[in-house]
Amino acid sequence: MIPVLLVDDDADMLELMNLAFTESGRFEVTACLDAREAVEILKQRPIEVVISDYRMPVMNGGVFVRAARETGYKGLFIIYSGRGKDPLIDQARQDGADVYVPRSGDFIKEFSSIKMIITTHNTDSAGV
Repeated sequence: MIPVLLVDDDADMLELMNLAFTESGRFEVTACLDAREAVEILKQRPIEVVISDYRMPVMNGGVFVRAARETGYKGLFIIYSGRGKDPLIDQARQDGADVYVPRSGDFIKEFSSIKMIITTHNTDSAGV
């Protein structure tokens, strides 16, 4: 099982993501509504993948990815947000996010893409 940390301040979206990843049976999911709580989780247990919204109160995705990397987290960090081609997304990638997946409303397709990214990343990492 791949330990995944989901972070989104929208409780409905967080529940949707939680269900999508839990149902596959391949992921051990931890979900939280607050990036500050997510940073504490990263300090306490091994997580291989973080999937985070960008637009969140108190700590946006860019600040969160920097804070996550400062904890020593070296795993896959995916920004999953509806921000589009926003320069802030580019900044989040410069700050340490690995992948940006845009939200378009086709959640089945988006979650399939994210799962493929995770699988490909884990396969690549295993061969190193």
